[in-house]
Amino acid sequence: MTGQVSAEQERFLAAEQALVDDLRQAGWSLRRSLSVIGLSRSSWHYRSHPRPGIASPTPHRGRAYPNRVGEQDQQRIIGLLRSAAQQGISAYQAWFDALDAGDPVASLSTWYRIARAERIRCTTARRSRKRSSAMPQWHATGPNQVWCWDITKLPGRYKGQWFNLYAVIDVFSRRIMAWRVEDCEDDQLAADMFTTAFTTHGVHPRIVHSDGGPSMMSDELARVFRAMGITRSRNRPRVSNDNPHMESWFKTAKYHRDWPGYFTDLDAARSWAARRVTDYNQHHAHSSLAGHTPQSVHDGTWHQVHHRRQATLEALAHRYPQRFTQPPHLATPPAHAWLNPDGILDEQTRRECLHTG
Repeated sequence: MTGQVSAEQERFLAAEQALVDDLRQAGWSLRRSLSVIGLSRSSWHYRSHPRPGIASPTPHRGRAYPNRVGEQDQQRIIGLLRSAAQQGISAYQAWFDALDAGDPVASLSTWYRIARAERIRCTTARRSRKRSSAMPQWHATGPNQVWCWDITKLPGRYKGQWFNLYAVIDVFSRRIMAWRVEDCEDDQLAADMFTTAFTTHGVHPRIVHSDGGPSMMSDELARVFRAMGITRSRNRPRVSNDNPHMESWFKTAKYHRDWPGYFTDLDAARSWAARRVTDYNQHHAHSSLAGHTPQSVHDGTWHQVHHRRQATLEALAHRYPQRFTQPPHLATPPAHAWLNPDGILDEQTRRECLHTG
């Protein structure tokens, strides 16, 4: 050590040594003596007992830890990620697909880490990190309590040609409850869509939320809701994010890999919408539903899927115990959905909702 420091540093270290020795002789403990010079006991120890030098140290990333995923498993994950990227499927969706197939190879965080290391981009749309501000007040604890609906434009072949996609979503399960594609926006078409949905599902919600568009606030639709005892909720004036569930689904549909850019006719638009609704309801691993599909959360079959997934992860942990520092645990879908809960829930209820969800 003395060959690596200057003469002045040697004198300084010797002075510290002498001071600590004097304090120890005066009856001070080593910890208290070292606190005077601001040095820890470990640093003091290694001054007189330096670690042996290593001629060619192994970089941290190259060390073989017992919980490290093997090269063969890494290549399997890379292959699955690249296949997902080619199909326009997110890493999140691909992991749950592998989990449902019975062999996710490793945890979701490991998939994300490998995707970053290999620079595999498995998403086609950028997600906003901004959260919506306060919204109209409602609260759902199960399916068919609160529905939202909206209309979005689908471009046609020619400039100024548009088709209208009507869609209704259940807030709790995120399931598309009703939809239709028409070449115009019409009050009667919207009313017929809801009437058919109530008959088909044999149930109606207590609240239907929408923006303030002409079809949404029409007298025709109001008569249908009034006859069923349904309360209408609407966006606040000049606020664009009060109906986030519908806007989110429209974005999910339009950023899907089979989005054609435009539609040649009404039948083509309806065929595309039918595929999107079916795929979304039955196969989309929804991030807000802990990776479960809207259909499984709506009908309650997510419990069986959850137990099967949990068993698969536990089997993986049993096969590779060195990779898991604690037993694997999959999250479950939230038990509550609401907007602006302060106005409809007291503090105790809101805490219970957050805890349960």
